[in-house]
Amino acid sequence: MSLLKATLQIFLFTGIALAASVPCKVDVSKMDGLSLHIERANRASHCQIKINSVLKPKITVISNSDLTFQDCLPEDVRITATRVIECSQLKDCPKTPVHLLLPALPPCLPAPLSSVTWSLRPPESGTVELTSPSGPLKQALPGQPCNNNIIIKEGDGTTVGRFCPKGTIDKVQIHNNVSVTVTLIVGRALTKSWEPVLDVRLKERISERYIFNVALKKDAGVLLASPGWPGGMKSYSTVSWIVTVPPKMEARLMFANLSQPKCSRRHTNIRVQRVGRAEEDYSRREDEEADSEITVSGNFYLNMSNCMPENGNFSVITEITLHKSKNFLLTIILSVVATLVVVFVIVLVAVCVVIRKKKKKLEHQVSIYNPNGTSFLPGQNGTPKTSEDDDNHEYASIEDTMVYTHLLRKGRELGVYGEFDTYQPDSQKPLVSKGEGDGEAQVGAYQPFVYPSQPGPPLPVRPLSHGKSLVDNGIYQSGDKKEEESSPKLGPQMEPERGN
Repeated sequence: MSLLKATLQIFLFTGIALAASVPCKVDVSKMDGLSLHIERANRASHCQIKINSVLKPKITVISNSDLTFQDCLPEDVRITATRVIECSQLKDCPKTPVHLLLPALPPCLPAPLSSVTWSLRPPESGTVELTSPSGPLKQALPGQPCNNNIIIKEGDGTTVGRFCPKGTIDKVQIHNNVSVTVTLIVGRALTKSWEPVLDVRLKERISERYIFNVALKKDAGVLLASPGWPGGMKSYSTVSWIVTVPPKMEARLMFANLSQPKCSRRHTNIRVQRVGRAEEDYSRREDEEADSEITVSGNFYLNMSNCMPENGNFSVITEITLHKSKNFLLTIILSVVATLVVVFVIVLVAVCVVIRKKKKKLEHQVSIYNPNGTSFLPGQNGTPKTSEDDDNHEYASIEDTMVYTHLLRKGRELGVYGEFDTYQPDSQKPLVSKGEGDGEAQVGAYQPFVYPSQPGPPLPVRPLSHGKSLVDNGIYQSGDKKEEESSPKLGPQMEPERGN
């Protein structure tokens, strides 16, 4: 009896709780401009939703409102949020990135946020640029599960792709109106702790319809699906991937799941071109057989364009893997050679500087030419003396024999003199006698020797005195020093011719 009573009490308490209404005040000013949409997800439930005491099956909260939820379980209510970001002219667009943030919902709501959608509307012919502040994105493809699901669509609802964090896509640019939607992941609620989702900029027009910036990583490959995969690209649409390859690596591309349509106008095309090169590394149309694998070294563009399909769709998944470059050794050799060239240039410049400094120093020391064969540098020693200025030829006293010895030697060679004895001062007479028409010869003065017109009589042979001649000795001996100083002797006296 007591057990039945207790069970009845629990049932009555639960029924009262389910039947109770829960008031909830929602302040949208704290939701960063988002509008809140609440609707009944289960038509069979007894859930009632009221806004300002008015019962409605679906409400949109755009201002501060009082809500009431009666008999509502979490599975009975669906809550979504939207926000519109737009500008009519490029100059009116925000200059800084706009953060796509998840709103903080009040805890009185009966269910968590199931999805958030941002409608991005650039000016006419403008572009939406999306980046992830939490890291690069990757496409959600088979074999690549995502923890969070970001769906990017064009304004007409065409899906561009599904993306999630921890990938290699740094930037997405789309030349059209775009919507970005974050959906609820099973077993995980969308909360403010997952913010920000993306950063958005509204910019000028780009050359392609879609542009993806991809930065490859050494430790993993990447799968890149064409926009709209697996449904196919829009007619006449174009897409470019700007791929950055790490240093010392090369990229190998494989085109998997390639679907080529039958074109009624134009052609589909897949092109690969390295950055900074005018020529293409690879180009194939839908009517040409595609290569199973190509290798590209360095950063490159991967471009695709669609035709007007008559049958089928144009879609492809490109698998990119990284390998060590075969030209790595060549790069090392060229680097070493370049380093040696730089070192050589530095050494050459240093040598030139030193030579130039020495040359400038020598230009200040100008040498003077001396015809005697001696050059000198100006300095404290002054100009060197010439033979005329040299005082080495000056003597304190001069011996007559040293002065006139050359005359004696010359006369001997001509046969004028014979062997002569040592000079005798007592027999000294003038070398030249009076001549006709001439006055008295001045005694003691030097007179030049005049050779007779007719050869004279031979000179007497005089015996050598003391065994040495005046010339051999080179020494003039005088008995009277005073007489020598006052009247220099001119050599041996010539004896007049004696008669028979």
